[in-house]
Amino acid sequence: MCMKKSIFSFGMLLLFSAVLWSCSDDSDNNLEEDLSLVQLMEVKANALSDAVVDISNSKGFEIITVEDGENLKKGGDYRFEMDITLNDIKGVYDYVQAMNEETTSTKMSQKRFNKVDESDNFVLRLPKEKAMKPWQLYVESDDEIINDFVITTTDYKYTYSGGIKFDYLLDSKIEIAEEKVGELYVDWSISENMNFEYESKFSFDNDYAVGVEFTLGEMNRYEFSLTKGDDILFKEEVEIKKNGDTEEAELEYSIVLGSIKIVFNSEVDAYKVYRNNVLQEGATIVIVKHENDGDGIAFCRKGRDIKITFDDGTGIELSELVSEDTMELMDKIFSSMYDMKFVKHIVDKVAREVYYTNLANSNVD
Repeated sequence: MCMKKSIFSFGMLLLFSAVLWSCSDDSDNNLEEDLSLVQLMEVKANALSDAVVDISNSKGFEIITVEDGENLKKGGDYRFEMDITLNDIKGVYDYVQAMNEETTSTKMSQKRFNKVDESDNFVLRLPKEKAMKPWQLYVESDDEIINDFVITTTDYKYTYSGGIKFDYLLDSKIEIAEEKVGELYVDWSISENMNFEYESKFSFDNDYAVGVEFTLGEMNRYEFSLTKGDDILFKEEVEIKKNGDTEEAELEYSIVLGSIKIVFNSEVDAYKVYRNNVLQEGATIVIVKHENDGDGIAFCRKGRDIKITFDDGTGIELSELVSEDTMELMDKIFSSMYDMKFVKHIVDKVAREVYYTNLANSNVD
């Protein structure tokens, strides 16, 4: 996808080049120290845009943004009563074109995967075309089968016995044509008192990683992050604490762009800007709401925008720095991290299939 860069990109490149050539090899000067706060924000926003472009051009992006397809959407989003661990489903399973005559003990669906080898992991091998269009998993085709899409799950748990309580864990590695694409981790649960905790992370093959975390209950907390290696390129946190039985709540909010951090606390009703953990004076911050709020909370989900006005009267909105294209891609990336379609319709579906088949075979034995 073609991405429109910030209008400041070229100017920042020239500025960095000039500073670099003016420094001796043994200089301890940090290039960022020569930039004003607004210039540094432009640089960090451009780094974020570059990262989002790189991610959007990766195979991992195609995977995490896979759609349902109309026939799967009609099936709804419901949970099955069962208790599955990795030990119940471990092995290597290959996709086959023709459906087996054997069906699961619950007659849920005919089998599409044959166990071909033993393994301590749960390994699924299927055609990329089927993985990227999970609604076609059980559709007959005359095309030649090449099981070049491999999902290796090293940890798995699915526990649900009806009612509210639910517990789920997934840790998988993905390869396409023997090339590493990324690693996915999902951990979420719902307690009997309806507290909801969710965490997911996808690590791409180009060293980028995106993650989301949610906690819903007495305290609501949201976190969105984009990193490269150990460096935080973007991080946004929202924490809402209820104040007893009243309708009032305390809000703590922060957003990080590299070495810049903006924080807010509703108790003191003030925004602060930090640069390398040093408080910056002379900047006024206003939250700007979008007409289309998205989740209504996060900048990366187009729920809010941040406008900073400096002492000289100049102002800048964060969304203008990262561009509209970047905003659209960030919204797509982080919304996809909440509900991985290929996991639900392939990994979980086949896990159920294998579990019930193994259960039926053990009862026969």
